[in-house]
Amino acid sequence: RIRLEDGRSLEVSMPPGMVTGQTIRLRNQGVGGGDLYLKITVEPHPLFKLEGLNILCQVPVTPSEAVLGGQVEAPTLDGPVKMTTPPGVRSGQKFRLGNKGYPSDDGKRGDQLVEIQIVTPKNISQEERELYEKLRQIETFKPRADLLG
Repeated sequence: RIRLEDGRSLEVSMPPGMVTGQTIRLRNQGVGGGDLYLKITVEPHPLFKLEGLNILCQVPVTPSEAVLGGQVEAPTLDGPVKMTTPPGVRSGQKFRLGNKGYPSDDGKRGDQLVEIQIVTPKNISQEERELYEKLRQIETFKPRADLLG
């Protein structure tokens, strides 16, 4: 619903897949009976970034979820979906959810790209600290081995 400068209020049906810069023509709704043109601006979304018909979102995972893999929930335009990440997933790695993207004017949809972000906790319990210390002592993974010659 939009309100016009002359005080009229109109209800406008928006077709799916509108993008910034497109216009909608409303016949005979302008000043003096002419046509009224609405210019579309799609506002940025806090979770989703539009790339053509594809939608990109970032999903945070814990270090243990990244190492072990498993199911995580990802937000989509249709609501949350469960997706499985493989063991050893890397921060920045992307996964494709087919047909979960932005709708086009012909009714088809793009895909959603889910980018994994490994996040670390700022505060941990004493038990977690002890387990991380134990893990540090026994882990065999050396990510900086190539940097030291």
